[in-house]
Amino acid sequence: MERVNWTRIAYHISFWLVYLLLNSWLGHIYNGVELYIAFLGEAVVLPVKILLTYFVFYFVIPLYLDRDKVWKLVGLILFAFVVATLLYRIVTTWLFFPNVNPERTIPFFFWPGLYLTAFDLFITVAAATTIKMIRVHYESLEFEQELLREKLQSELNFLRAQTNPHFLFNTLNNLYVLARKKSDRTADAIMMLSKIMRFVLYDCRSPRIPVEEEAKIIQDYIELEKLRYNNRLRVEYEETISPPGGAIAPLLLLPFVENSFKHGAGSTIGAADIHIKLQLKDNILNFEVQNTVDPGEGPVNQEGIGLKNVQRQLDLIYPGRHELSAGKRDGVYVARLKIKLGED
Repeated sequence: MERVNWTRIAYHISFWLVYLLLNSWLGHIYNGVELYIAFLGEAVVLPVKILLTYFVFYFVIPLYLDRDKVWKLVGLILFAFVVATLLYRIVTTWLFFPNVNPERTIPFFFWPGLYLTAFDLFITVAAATTIKMIRVHYESLEFEQELLREKLQSELNFLRAQTNPHFLFNTLNNLYVLARKKSDRTADAIMMLSKIMRFVLYDCRSPRIPVEEEAKIIQDYIELEKLRYNNRLRVEYEETISPPGGAIAPLLLLPFVENSFKHGAGSTIGAADIHIKLQLKDNILNFEVQNTVDPGEGPVNQEGIGLKNVQRQLDLIYPGRHELSAGKRDGVYVARLKIKLGED
């Protein structure tokens, strides 16, 4: 059984009460009659106006949506106004004036009176319909906004679901290399991977996490990569978070670090340098990752699946509040990201 929408009923009752009081006051001013007389005059014809209005709302307007029934629509409107006009005249000429002002005789078929009656009904229906259409319009806008939010959230969830397997794939490659070397550090790498994956699977379910947690996972990933590349990899990591407490979307910065190892140390034979700088001040996050590349290579494209994914997440989560630039210069690939946090 459908629940009664008492709020909606209260809105409708309020509208008709305001309409009754306003029209009574206008009748009192412009017709020069006592206020209670004007009130009674409006009260007796109000049921006719209500019936006509709701007939238009729930029978005529739905037909308007079907273009094949335009003549039926016009016919219903004319029929409804004719019937309502006749009822209006019956109430006023046979009920109201004989009891309130018996000295005044009002003929039923008085054409100026019929015109004024039809016009009064039209004004009432037009006012109520305008208010209804405005409300329907805003409800439609809210519904469209809700659909858009759900669509964007679904896309964001899909992008995050892609991030985890991509990160796991890259990390398993590291373990594979250590296992092939029969390195004594393989067990340590597995423990680090377990720690990182615990963070990815459980701690990243929140839409936002403290920047310190994102920074910690970056440091853990750096330590994991160091096990693979040994001494030929030099990593500098700088972190300034003042004051602590800023929040960021999870795993948004890690793909930049992954790419620096993959296309820096992973694509060069000799020594490789990686410089990572994270700064948070006044809710402004500045993140920079630099990695050396082979000087003999042509244009470097580090925008793999991970960074394309991140770019789309930035567009969804921080529209108009982020700046991202990346490119190669003097044998160094530099990615810079700036995000204005704290406005979610």
